[in-house]
This record gives sequence, C-alpha cells and structure tokens, in this order.
Amino acid sequence: MASMRETWEEAAVDAWRRHGAQSEMRTQRLIILGSRGRPTSLRELYRDPEAIEAICGTIERFLPGVRAAEVFHKCPEAAVTCADAAATQNALMRVRASVPVTALDLRRVVESAPRVLVMTLKEEGNAVEVTKALAEALGVGLDDESVRDVVERAAEVLFEDPTTIRNAVREMEPLNRSHPTLGSFVAEHAEALVAPSIRRSLAQTLAMRKSYRAPPP
Repeated sequence: MASMRETWEEAAVDAWRRHGAQSEMRTQRLIILGSRGRPTSLRELYRDPEAIEAICGTIERFLPGVRAAEVFHKCPEAAVTCADAAATQNALMRVRASVPVTALDLRRVVESAPRVLVMTLKEEGNAVEVTKALAEALGVGLDDESVRDVVERAAEVLFEDPTTIRNAVREMEPLNRSHPTLGSFVAEHAEALVAPSIRRSLAQTLAMRKSYRAPPP
C-alpha cells in the first residue's frame, strides 16, 4: 500500500509541477488535497495525474498564461468546475458579467482570486455593486482604467461589502501625495482595500517618508 501511495504521489507531483507548482509548500498542499479524509470529488481530481492534466489543461485553454496550479492551490473547489469545459466557460462568462468594466483581463482576476470561478448568484450581484461603489468612491466612470486595475490586482475586493470599499477608499485618499489621481494611487496599493492592516502599514510608511523629507526646524 505504501508503495502504491508513493507512486500516485510522485506522478501527481510531476503533473502539478508541469502546471506551475514550483514551491515545495504549494506542491505538498496540492498533494494533501488528494489524500484520504478530503471530499471525494476533490480527492479524485487531486490524486489522479490524468485528472490534474485535464483540469489544468481546461483552465489554461480558456485563460492562456494562467498559473493553473496556483489557481487550484488557492481555491481547491475550482477544480470541480474545471473538470468540465462547459462549466468552466460558463463560470468565466459569469465572472465577466459580474464586473461591469471594459477590457477586463480575466486571467489576472482568476489568478488574484480563483474563488470567482465558484461564485454564488448572491456573490455575483455583490461583485457588480462593489465595482460600481469602487468607481464612485474613486470619482471615475466604470470605464476608467483604475477600476479595472484594482479588480485585476486584488479581485478579493469583489467579495467585500460595497460600503466597506467606499470607506477603505476614503481612508486611503489622504495618503495620496505622489500620484496624479486617487485612482492610480489606490490601484497601486489595491490589496490595501481588503486588508486594514495593510492600510495601517501604508499610512505609517508614508508618514515616515514625509518625516524624512521634512526640513529641519
């Protein structure tokens, strides 16, 4: 039995590495998902090299250049969706419809927050409202590149409450002292929208920089 287990693990490791699992930690996480005690549907997908090739091939076909292993490491449930090409295509169409901006790079969105592939109808509706709230808070239209950049860089924002995002932008606004627009500043620090600790750290860092540049009394 041990010998058989080692055989499937080695083959699964090779498959995951072919699709972008470069670090040992990520590879082991993926292998653990193929171990006993996990939901049957996931276990079968994560332990079968042919299944791994299939789910990775599907997402890579729809999103050329995507780091497939990273997607399934962050959101194991996405593997069930990507076991079916039609379901994958439908999920991507729903993601696109949930983010009403122009020229959205779905690959970047999925890599940033793979759970967009398994959004519920309620979460899809929330994503639409969050996108609108973000544009409103930035003082731009939905076609502004800063809105698109934020969503692509920190797609977890789509799962936040719209009011939370408005407040986060409001907190970040006085920190912008170097960017030409609030939108470009928030886009560069997009992850801060979903992490209060990052906002606090950013504020502290910028305050320190200001003190260094301040002229002596």
